[in-house]
Amino acid sequence: MATEGRLTKITDTRNLRDLQSLYLKDWPRHCVGYYWLDNYLRWLAKDPYLKHLRFLTLDNDWQSDGLFLVLHRYQLFFSNLSRQESHLKLALSLLDWSEGFKVSAIHEMHHRIYKELVAELSLTMDREMNTIMYILSCEKAQKLIIECPKGYFMDKVRLEHAELINNLWSARHPGSLKLIEMLIENNNNIGLYEEETGLLCSWCLRLQSGFLGALEVIPTHQRRGLGLVVAAAISKAIATDLQQDVTALVNMNNAAACRLFEKLGFQLMSGEHYYWSMIRPKGGGQISWPNNE
Repeated sequence: MATEGRLTKITDTRNLRDLQSLYLKDWPRHCVGYYWLDNYLRWLAKDPYLKHLRFLTLDNDWQSDGLFLVLHRYQLFFSNLSRQESHLKLALSLLDWSEGFKVSAIHEMHHRIYKELVAELSLTMDREMNTIMYILSCEKAQKLIIECPKGYFMDKVRLEHAELINNLWSARHPGSLKLIEMLIENNNNIGLYEEETGLLCSWCLRLQSGFLGALEVIPTHQRRGLGLVVAAAISKAIATDLQQDVTALVNMNNAAACRLFEKLGFQLMSGEHYYWSMIRPKGGGQISWPNNE
């Protein structure tokens, strides 16, 4: 593989905002890239010295095709507007893959080059998943009617619940507890609590990619429609607070989740498939959160 070219950092917040604006083109086709940048720009506004976060591009040229990579601790996201392969594959090949990555929201048009790269670099892939994308417009989300079931109340998820949420998260992995804590502290979330006991019974968080995530109902309270309530509540909160559309990724085999989002008015984005996978460290073992910071 040719190795001409170099990865360069994008450090100026103004450049990052200009890069983000490129992803408004043909909305919502490139909304995932837009929301990744939006999330971390919001986080940087709260903490300008956010650790282990890097924005990279190839040869300092993000303007021509919007090519960027986000690295946050062990997490990796990448995108370009044309979805052409050669420059993006080169950029990915220049990364240090030795410690492994959790690679999120790989668009189907990038999936082939990603799989090629995994083979060429003799990387070990663990747990790949194919998902479909649903979207609800900001206007429709703002009009959702939220009816809290009798005996429950809604409130923000508290940091003390991070371990419970992580333990029931289908995508949990070493290091994900810290990620859940950051999502609780920084992003929209909603919890549904039992009035009598204060027990957290259902919840949903907004992931860094903008997608709704970790939507869960504890086993003792399932089949009561609680998941639908929290999904509606967080969708309305995102539309109201951020003035943004709401997106969700669903495992292709999860018919119940598809029905839930369709009941709320979400539309399936035809042909928009996204993958995520784990790349194990080359020395063996699993990825981990650097210094637990």
